[in-house]
Amino acid sequence: MLSPIELNRHIDGIIEAIASQGYAVIPEFFPAEFIAALQQEALSLQEAGKLQRASIGKAEQNQLNTRIRGDLIHWLDHTHPSAIQQEFAISMETLRESLNQHFYLGLFELENHFAIYPPGAVYHKHLDQFRGNEERQISCILYLNDQWQEEDGGQLRLYLDGTEAHPYIDVLPQGGTLVVFLSGKFWHEVLPATRPRTSLTGWFRKRSSELR
Repeated sequence: MLSPIELNRHIDGIIEAIASQGYAVIPEFFPAEFIAALQQEALSLQEAGKLQRASIGKAEQNQLNTRIRGDLIHWLDHTHPSAIQQEFAISMETLRESLNQHFYLGLFELENHFAIYPPGAVYHKHLDQFRGNEERQISCILYLNDQWQEEDGGQLRLYLDGTEAHPYIDVLPQGGTLVVFLSGKFWHEVLPATRPRTSLTGWFRKRSSELR
């Protein structure tokens, strides 16, 4: 795991980038051995048949459409986390507290899942906030892929001006890279890869207005 000094240094970089541009890309956020352990957990869940085809839309309107979204996912159970998930949660809780301290977002929890994209699978351009629902405030994607090369594909394409095609940045899903961005601002998509592509994807949420 990261030392408190390293973690705070990374979080300071995230806070500065979010304040200036709304997104942050932090390579080597976690050490390689920690990323390898998370990747192995995702693969073990897949081998055990615990991953399911991801759907699109709100829970009550979920639809399967692999042409739009082709990943397999497993939601983390925060009531019975594994040891490696607990370590991950501790670091992300520190990030949550810092985001609230600096931006007054009222974030109260992190929901997240493992995601594995088979070769060729994509996720077309989308926004992480559903229409009429602003609970998801901050998106976080931690990549778990080892020795990923440019020619392997699978980049995260982050559009910087709403739904406009340009400008954009492409982020290589190299293991250890953490991408953090404002959920309601940045449209993004996952490009096809030639290898299975694994991540731990989540959202810091504020409480529903119905619960306030």
